Amino acid sequence: MGDEETKLQKLSTPAPRQLAPGVHIVDVPGRFAGMQLGMRMTALQLEGGLLLHSPVAVEPALLASLGQPRWAVAPNLFHHLSVGQWVDEGAEAWCAPGLADKRADLEFAGTLSGGSHPFGDEIVCMPLSCFPLTNEVVLLHRPTRTLVVTDLVFNIPGSAPLFTRFAMRCLCGYPGCSATIVERMLMRRAAARRDVATIAEWDFDRLVMSHGEVIESGGKQALLNAFRWL
Repeated sequence: MGDEETKLQKLSTPAPRQLAPGVHIVDVPGRFAGMQLGMRMTALQLEGGLLLHSPVAVEPALLASLGQPRWAVAPNLFHHLSVGQWVDEGAEAWCAPGLADKRADLEFAGTLSGGSHPFGDEIVCMPLSCFPLTNEVVLLHRPTRTLVVTDLVFNIPGSAPLFTRFAMRCLCGYPGCSATIVERMLMRRAAARRDVATIAEWDFDRLVMSHGEVIESGGKQALLNAFRWL
């Protein structure tokens, strides 16, 4: 993305949208392989400060009403391009396993593991063991029963551009909440069964992903349906 496009994105980004007390999202345009998938940052107002999950490049003033960002979380090996901006704003960067080696130019406070994170009891954090292509870390916001994922599933809406819907259908990622053919081909299936079974034990109803429509209710069943092929 060029500098001018980034500046335009920052200026045109809508205000954060509240999903629940302490849970806000910011959606920005995003294109991958010709598909308009959009990009979503989730901002969680925690007791210890503001957590930005999958940070995007927006003007910091956009989040002023939510608080000062304390943590910027790069939740997989692909969603990390805008972390540096928030580090410059004073946030502490945390990352998925393996990303610190990939982004040696960034100073990370730590790598997220199942039992080690600084976000407090409001958050459950689990790195997935099943998909080394992304090494995704999923988060549960306990107070609002909200599961936050990145590329684990997509939920592309019917209002998406025709090419996006066609391409994602070819990838088994449309319609509805779906894992794509990439996951189906490259996931370690035994590990995936364990990871999904662990997530299924968590208490959540809302499902927030980085690409597609948020599922406000019935998110757990939607996630399980997306992995029926396991």
